[in-house]
Amino acid sequence: MIILIVDDEPLAAQSLSRTVRKIFGPAVRIITAEDGGQALRAVENAPVDLAFVDIEMPGMSGFELVDRLQERRKATNIVLVTAFREYSLDAWKLHVSDYLLKPASEQDVRAALAHLRRPLPSVGQPSEDKLRVQCFGNFEVFCRGEKIHFTRSGAKELFAYLVSRRGAGVSTGELCSALWEDDLDPSLKKSYIRTYFSCLKKTFAAYDMEDALSHVRDSYSVNTDLLDCDYYRFLEMDPVAINSYTGEFMHQYSWAEPLTWQIETQAAEGVPVEDGEQA
Repeated sequence: MIILIVDDEPLAAQSLSRTVRKIFGPAVRIITAEDGGQALRAVENAPVDLAFVDIEMPGMSGFELVDRLQERRKATNIVLVTAFREYSLDAWKLHVSDYLLKPASEQDVRAALAHLRRPLPSVGQPSEDKLRVQCFGNFEVFCRGEKIHFTRSGAKELFAYLVSRRGAGVSTGELCSALWEDDLDPSLKKSYIRTYFSCLKKTFAAYDMEDALSHVRDSYSVNTDLLDCDYYRFLEMDPVAINSYTGEFMHQYSWAEPLTWQIETQAAEGVPVEDGEQA
């Protein structure tokens, strides 16, 4: 679990950090930011589950920061923190999870945690030996709380497609058809597939996660046992994953649009999709 604390007063941030650590224990990862800019960079590079945001900060106010956080990370729980009670009504208008007055005691923080809009994952999850894969919204991959930066956008898209197939073997032909238009030379497409897969293996090897990929003869796949994926948990009717879905699935890839319809159908009917099924 990753928790972000945003406060321009270092002592206040340290005090809240100690309280959070006391509640959740050493397994939780705590990130602190002194202003809105640092906070936005933090959520771009880590899948933050909960953010405590001070209202009065120089430059970008806490209210403005909340708006921007909600745009970028709809699944993040947000608790506003301030020394001034008169902000309470404005805080509730932002639809945050709760509102804390400084100095917040352990009891206050625990009470706020009981009112979060979305359930928190278990502390320490995802496991250190798994990749955390975000399919809802834009496709992103994280390892040990850090966003993985792919050397080639095509390699990232290749991995996204394999993730969408949920462990099923995918041929070179299927990958070529899905990722490129028909007017590209077939031999060039196959060359790209080999290059992109090699890039993926090198990228994941840096995190000791190369076993998340498999290539046997003409079959490419992912090892789903090494992935903590919101899409997979959604298909299993996990309530945290269901609450995190806001209508977008791998938003940057046009080939994912049919799956978005499939997800919408399951969300409406509550019927799990069989493993390996592809729209």
